[in-house]
Amino acid sequence: MKRRPPSHRPSPVGSRRTVVLATAVAVGVAAPVRAQETIALDEVVVEGPRNPAPGLPTVPTTAAGTIGLIGPTPGFRADRAVSSTKTDVPQRDVPQVVTVAPREVITDLAATRVDRVLNYTPGVAQQNNFGGLTLFSYAIRGVTTSEIYKNGFPLNRGFPPQPDTQNVERIEVLKGPGGGLFGRSDPGGLVNIITKQPTAERFVEMGGLWGSFEEFRGTVDSGGKLNDEGTLLYRFNVAAGRQNSFRDFVDGDRLFVAPVVSWQITPDTQVTVETEFLRNRAVFDRGVIAINNRLGALPISRFLGEPGLSMNQASDSMQVRVDHRFDADWQMRLATYFNSNSLVGEAVEVRGIAADNRTVLRDRNFRNYTADVAIGQAELVGRFDTAGIGHTVLLGFERESTDGRYQQIRSRFRQNPYSLDIYDPVYSRAAPPYAFQTNGFERVTNTALYAQDQIALSPEWKALIGTRFDFFEQSFRERTTGTQTDQTYFAATPRAGLVYQPLPQLSFYTNVGTSFRPNIGPDAAASAFRGPFAPETGLGYEVGTKLDLFGGALSLTGAAFRVERQNVLTPDPVNVGFSIAAGAVRSQGFEVTAAGQLSPDVKILAGYVFADAVVTKDNVLPVGAPLINVPRHSGSLLAVHEAQEGPWKGFGIGGGVRAVGERAGDANGGAFRLPGYIAVDALAYYRWENVRFGLNVENVFDSTYYVSSLSALRVYPGSPRRFTGTVSVRF
Repeated sequence: MKRRPPSHRPSPVGSRRTVVLATAVAVGVAAPVRAQETIALDEVVVEGPRNPAPGLPTVPTTAAGTIGLIGPTPGFRADRAVSSTKTDVPQRDVPQVVTVAPREVITDLAATRVDRVLNYTPGVAQQNNFGGLTLFSYAIRGVTTSEIYKNGFPLNRGFPPQPDTQNVERIEVLKGPGGGLFGRSDPGGLVNIITKQPTAERFVEMGGLWGSFEEFRGTVDSGGKLNDEGTLLYRFNVAAGRQNSFRDFVDGDRLFVAPVVSWQITPDTQVTVETEFLRNRAVFDRGVIAINNRLGALPISRFLGEPGLSMNQASDSMQVRVDHRFDADWQMRLATYFNSNSLVGEAVEVRGIAADNRTVLRDRNFRNYTADVAIGQAELVGRFDTAGIGHTVLLGFERESTDGRYQQIRSRFRQNPYSLDIYDPVYSRAAPPYAFQTNGFERVTNTALYAQDQIALSPEWKALIGTRFDFFEQSFRERTTGTQTDQTYFAATPRAGLVYQPLPQLSFYTNVGTSFRPNIGPDAAASAFRGPFAPETGLGYEVGTKLDLFGGALSLTGAAFRVERQNVLTPDPVNVGFSIAAGAVRSQGFEVTAAGQLSPDVKILAGYVFADAVVTKDNVLPVGAPLINVPRHSGSLLAVHEAQEGPWKGFGIGGGVRAVGERAGDANGGAFRLPGYIAVDALAYYRWENVRFGLNVENVFDSTYYVSSLSALRVYPGSPRRFTGTVSVRF
């Protein structure tokens, strides 16, 4: 043990019409458009709408042959998701589940951060949030991961701030292995954020948010044409705000700016330039502690750091995408992503507790983390038939280069413990001197080739096969000591799946896939004489079913899954702040989800997950020990009723329930447990012409609960009752 700091099948022929959708270029290229159509960002040609049950909303379907859809998705469900195949294909034709939270879910929840939306995404459990600064890790189907993407590009390189929702069009959660397309990842799944795109419609929407704990926020979303021909379009989003917290001495502020421009150079070629600039200041907060593995001795507001210290984060990024159609069957996408991010600031953290069970030992530390990321992608998509069997082929190439610098200066908490009485804290005492530092430089390069074939064997049978080959190199140099560790790996991550559709609205599917993720970063460098941790590898497989009801307005899914992983890092239970390799772990269970419209007035997003996630092989942790922060039982329900006619037209009322079972609070075999909880939320809004008023109440019954933990010394409490009011005006 080491320790250390399917192929597209054309829809039935019907009338053709054009709908306004901000389209298609994003994580991947999909099946090509017809030669006479343009790749305009505001136009997607669709076949005649499917006929829903009387009174239910029409669900549009894109024609077989459009580039990857990333435009607006009305309601609480998405008929299509690009994260499973990087092509535009109905979800019922894909042998994998993608749970989608469209923009309407984000708006109804008044969510300003992505983690708030993930609370209502079945199968996703919060893990380490790095002191409230980032969406550092979460678990999907019982498997912890840090992989989060934006339009198919990774966001977890370095330590960028948690993504803002202001420019988010929808959030896709891919369930199961994604390594066949996305490379180094985890077999439980991943999150892919799809952003708002330029539109030909000229508009300006201004919004305001006011909430408990002195929270306020202003937003602007605008778009339209930049020339008379409509070949130049733009989208501009900005958000700025400040908030305090239910936690003593914890506050923060944020500024986010995201301009996007697209240029239709020719009917067959389009260029999109998308940028983001984010500045975030926040207090580094490790939460509360459990005394003798018992919670509740401290109020959830008790801050155990030092007032007046903050972290400053910056993230500047740019995506450039070029889409070109060669003919009716072949098209190409070239894309680049550049990001520069930093985290700089001072904090005081608990490192231990004295024998009196009231005096904590803290250290003082200063972090200076920076990272520069450059990624290029090239993808080619084509459609052809062989002996009556249809193929949609995706061929891709990716190259990544990331440089990370990790400097941390710390005091010695045993010699100079910077003590604090947790029951009667006295802050602002003389700070201990800095005593030692770590100063690492990491360089990561990765070159990948991937291929995928979606095969239409018959109208009822569809198959998917694919694989990705990654050549990974990493060098980590500790500049303080001059030691260096290097690792080089070549990995293949194949996947395969099969779909059977006895009825157009019913699918049965199965899939299997592998994963590969090197253990990198300052925590994974280890000491030079021992070498780095071996990479994590995984295998996931599942069987499931998908059912569309009410003409596709409501989608139901069910799946039974099993995930196995090796060389898994987990927090060291005897050395806070370090990691150990847990050996082999396994998560198995089942999940059911529902998303869409029950009626013209009622929309829902709901799900339940049973996940039995345990250690299966290790030389330190007991076999059968539950994995940290993973409940066996979890579920959520978000339901909203909006009147469609009459005097109450435009008035919506709804609520949500989040239920999480008991789970392990540390990695030492489950001696410390986080209690289960049920939290109830409520919402109401009123739409009147171009104005929307909203009121949200989080944790209506003011329940005390704990979201996640790293150990008994780092436990993150959930928010008490919180009120949020919103207003937006669209011109």
